[in-house]
Amino acid sequence: MRKYMSKRQRPCDFCRARKTACRIDGAPPCRTCQLHRHECTFVESTRPRKRPLIEGRPGSDGGAGEGSTAAAETATSTIIEAPDLSPTSDDYDSLRPHSPRAAAYAMPAATLDAAAAGDSAFPSMSLQFLQDLGMNSPDYNFMFRTPRSPASNMSIAEDGTSQIVNAASLQHMASATTPLPLLDGQPDTNPEALGLTGDMDPYVLQRYRTDDNGVFKFKQLAIYSVQEQPFPVQFLLSHPSLFARSQEQAGHATPGDAYLRTQLEQLVPAAMGKRLISLWTKFAAAQYPIFSAAMPPNPETSPTHLLAAVYAVAVPFAMHDDKLCIDLAYDAFPYSTLSQVLNTALATDLHSPSLETVQTLLLLVLRPPSNPLVSDASHRWNLMGNLVTVAVNVGLHLDPASWGLPAAGVSLRRRLSFIIFSIDRLLAAGLGKPPLINPDNWLVTKLCPSDQLDSDLYDADWAQLLKLSSLTAHVDKALASLYSLRLLQSAAQSPDLSDIAMSLARDLDDTYHDNRHHDDPPHRQPMQMSVAICDLAFHFTNVIVHRAAMRPFQDRMDIDAPNRATLEQSVRESMATCTQGFHTFIKDLRAEDVNGVWPPWAQAAISSLCFAQLGMVVSASTFDDALDWIRRLQSTRKDLRLKAKSFPVFLLGLLRIDSIFWRGVDNVLRLSPHVSRAFASLDDAP
Repeated sequence: MRKYMSKRQRPCDFCRARKTACRIDGAPPCRTCQLHRHECTFVESTRPRKRPLIEGRPGSDGGAGEGSTAAAETATSTIIEAPDLSPTSDDYDSLRPHSPRAAAYAMPAATLDAAAAGDSAFPSMSLQFLQDLGMNSPDYNFMFRTPRSPASNMSIAEDGTSQIVNAASLQHMASATTPLPLLDGQPDTNPEALGLTGDMDPYVLQRYRTDDNGVFKFKQLAIYSVQEQPFPVQFLLSHPSLFARSQEQAGHATPGDAYLRTQLEQLVPAAMGKRLISLWTKFAAAQYPIFSAAMPPNPETSPTHLLAAVYAVAVPFAMHDDKLCIDLAYDAFPYSTLSQVLNTALATDLHSPSLETVQTLLLLVLRPPSNPLVSDASHRWNLMGNLVTVAVNVGLHLDPASWGLPAAGVSLRRRLSFIIFSIDRLLAAGLGKPPLINPDNWLVTKLCPSDQLDSDLYDADWAQLLKLSSLTAHVDKALASLYSLRLLQSAAQSPDLSDIAMSLARDLDDTYHDNRHHDDPPHRQPMQMSVAICDLAFHFTNVIVHRAAMRPFQDRMDIDAPNRATLEQSVRESMATCTQGFHTFIKDLRAEDVNGVWPPWAQAAISSLCFAQLGMVVSASTFDDALDWIRRLQSTRKDLRLKAKSFPVFLLGLLRIDSIFWRGVDNVLRLSPHVSRAFASLDDAP
């Protein structure tokens, strides 16, 4: 450990600027840099000593004339040339031409010139008082530049030192490489969407004297205005270091990101990480385009929690990699340790979330359960709640189409917003929960063709995603009009519910078949994973709509006698067609064609088929009808058993329906006499 106030071992740049003890356990980073999540460097030169004022020099005129001019030049030179006012190491990377982030997001050179002009709002003000107050340290850099953009009068030399540049050289630098947009893509500023009812009134913020980038700067905060019409939208940009104290009090400040990244690299070396990211791209990216094609996850630059989440989802596909299939053949993958690193890193970021935090939480929701025979509904729904709140915090509930962001950034935000909305609706239906998202306050509920930009998806996969977008609208309508608790309680199970449900079922069927290619008959060509997920969403939605249509008859509601039998028979026939299509979908699944990450609602969707058939058995009015539905149910159970080894997602639904037969149907359900005789007749059959 470095000795306190050691003169033989120099402190790091951050500790020297703060004038604190630099304590290093073994190797950098030091404790202070770990606590503040700051890069621990030893590159800055020694700060020059302050020069005395010239007014006391013999021969001067006491502050007038030549001596006064020299003093002013000395004071100005001291402030501008102080190395502590140079951009941080994160800013260095954004200025270098080889930076992948700088190449991904382009900004015109005129924007950079406007930012340079905006940073000198008080050209006549003397800066000597800053030197006297000791404010020439990195802690006060936010007073001189906008967060996420380098200081307008600084440039970075090849050796990492700062130098003065003029407007001409600044324009030349902008032509070589461009700064990043202010909203997404940088780890040194966290955006927080400001709402219309917040304490900071957006209509007041709209009158702020922002620069040409729409930014108004404070000491360590900035207001970023992205939209004025039809209503103002602003983001509060803040530095992660502002949340250091709250992280420390919550126990999330240690052991620090540098330590966690080292732990992750020991579990998954960078070479293995790149292979796992390739597996994610191959087996999951087509169904969940949550990353930009220009900036995919990178073991060297991506946040620790994001990398750990990608690895956890991709590891089950290691058998498809020529190297990983051997590396992981004999040693079990350390899921538990990886999850500990992920949870620790994620807990820190939740204090100041970013778009990467949303992506990590979305991956955790998508992650397959460790035990396919156990439902982790409560844990997954809690994760979904965290995902929605973080997404709202970074503004994904808004439509960024008019914000002036790069087109790739707009399409990425819209894709993320829709995927979260779709999973919320389908997962809520599968788990029997009220949806977390209010569609009145979530603007991106469907995709448009332009959202394919920078997704790296084939047209066929994108067409399936657009089809899922249309199906999600039907799920939303079904939950609102058929399963709303307030509506059901006030309507007291109106008999009209069946008519409403059957109308929705017809609309759903028309949409589903209209979106099919006429030259591609269903289930005759190899089924891709994106097609399988979309078809599963259709069949699941169709089942829950028909269950609502059957509800008045199962509740024995008062319906006109002449029409009751006819209406019930019509609904039962439609349910038979619905469940038969679902059963055919399961039979046509082939493991060699369908291999990928099933959505988190898939387990419940498969299980819903068996219980829908069981519901039709117990509600049968005749012996023959009950016998027919029992045979349908038994056929579904048989095919689920045949497919369960290849598709673990079937196991939970199969276990739940098998447990009823294991216990004895008569011991579990209250059955009508003719239904009991139907079960007994099958048991007696050879």
